[in-house]
Amino acid sequence: MTFEHVSTEPADVEALGARLIGTIDAVVAGKHDVVEIAVATLLSGGNLLIEDIPGVGKTLLAQVLARTVGGSFNRIQGTSDLLPGDVTGSMIPSHDGYAMRFRPGPVFANIVVFDEMNRATPRTQSALLELAEEATVTVDGVTHPLPTPFMLVATQNPIDVAGTYGLGEGALDRFAAVVTPGRASAESELEVLTGRRGRQMLDAVEPVTTLDELIDARQFVSRIHVTDAIAAYVVDLLAATRAHPQIRLGASTRGGVSLIALGRARAALRGRNYVVPDDIAATAVPALAHRVAGSNATVESGRELVAECLASLTPPTV
Repeated sequence: MTFEHVSTEPADVEALGARLIGTIDAVVAGKHDVVEIAVATLLSGGNLLIEDIPGVGKTLLAQVLARTVGGSFNRIQGTSDLLPGDVTGSMIPSHDGYAMRFRPGPVFANIVVFDEMNRATPRTQSALLELAEEATVTVDGVTHPLPTPFMLVATQNPIDVAGTYGLGEGALDRFAAVVTPGRASAESELEVLTGRRGRQMLDAVEPVTTLDELIDARQFVSRIHVTDAIAAYVVDLLAATRAHPQIRLGASTRGGVSLIALGRARAALRGRNYVVPDDIAATAVPALAHRVAGSNATVESGRELVAECLASLTPPTV
């Protein structure tokens, strides 16, 4: 399969987004809104966390997203005995038996799927902080850059499921967005059970973009115009989360940066080179809910609280 080099025109990035969303929709049944957020996260250069109960397609969504990109892909299974070095890599004896050399771990890929991340211990979870924020891994004092582009797509079960360790605020803050697929509708379940959608279709998924094309799209998204009025709208939303009486820890500045980036990506998916208030409103909950819920609450409660804060604001006129 061959691809044309994407330009920096809005229509070209819109077409790329449509290919990505259409490919994933053909496998993951009835999750179009979630798929759009996942693609927006990819185009914005962020990391994605998929949270829900077992059996609703979290891993499938992550794997299909990874396969649509024509780059390297690795999958990590979260377990209680997984060590940091098993994820990031470690120092091992070289062939001569005297010196030590670095053996890269599975995070050295363009798309990394960390399945059931919260089954790994907090020690292993903390090893992801650097790579999720800076796309680098430091071992034995030496920093190793991850491949470009890079994206971490993690899944987690709700914190009340047996054998899980709640992700700390610092770990959650590294994810640009959190989505919850939810249970499929009866129509979607029928398509899965009859084989028209679901895991049976995974092997047929082929890349619909190249790494160069994705890099160009990300660069275009990063340059989409954001007015001072839109930025002030985001600042007001962050302030509202910090002042809400039921929120013990308001959204961080990093959360605002992620929200702006997702707003830019949503604008690109609609063929625009500027952000409108609706782009912010549509991505605010996925970008901020996990940042206000904290490790001792649920993303679901965070969604409700962010929605309340959003409803309290008057969108700017642009």
